Amino acid sequence: MSHEIRTPLNAIVGFSALVAKTESIEEREQYLSVIQKNNELLLQLISDILDLSKIEAETFDISLAVFDVNNLCKEVVCLHTMKLTTEDVTLSFEEHIPRCFIYSDRNRIAQILSNFINNALKFTEKGSIRLGYHVTGERIEFHAQDTGIVFERFVKLNSFIRGTGLGLPICKSIIEKLGGEIGVESTVGKGSRFWFSLPYNPTVESKEIDEQALFLPD
Repeated sequence: MSHEIRTPLNAIVGFSALVAKTESIEEREQYLSVIQKNNELLLQLISDILDLSKIEAETFDISLAVFDVNNLCKEVVCLHTMKLTTEDVTLSFEEHIPRCFIYSDRNRIAQILSNFINNALKFTEKGSIRLGYHVTGERIEFHAQDTGIVFERFVKLNSFIRGTGLGLPICKSIIEKLGGEIGVESTVGKGSRFWFSLPYNPTVESKEIDEQALFLPD
């Protein structure tokens, strides 16, 4: 773990020094891009470490409320679309129903969907990443389907953050605490499909709800 923290720190410090010395605008932009990417990596790593420590200390908080699933998915897709650096990869919000509300932790679900998409972006150099969900009975299943390479990912299916081993255990703990399940399906030459399912109550369409009528984990 110390190596994982030092790597982005060293990049930030080293390229910051180069930015101060170079007079080339083009080189400065390249260095700033490297710094930005390592800033994001370091922030994500620290966030994962803090979450993991809370899980181990059993102080991990879940905040439940009713929210619009379609709005959440659109926000996540929009945020990551702005991060795309190539036109060879497309990101879209596909399969869904016209109107869907659930009683769960909006921020934690957004965190997991973002992990799915970030993982897909690392392994998809060309093709598509499709976020969506479907409802079956009393369950709602979210998924992120990509066309990325699979052979390398079989080694790292236990991690959504390359090398740290933190992503999947955190996502799994969150989903289990919300009463759900999580998994992945991969096919060589076609890509991977990361998914998780949660309890779904079709009558939840407003904030005025009877919490006792919903299935919630203790």
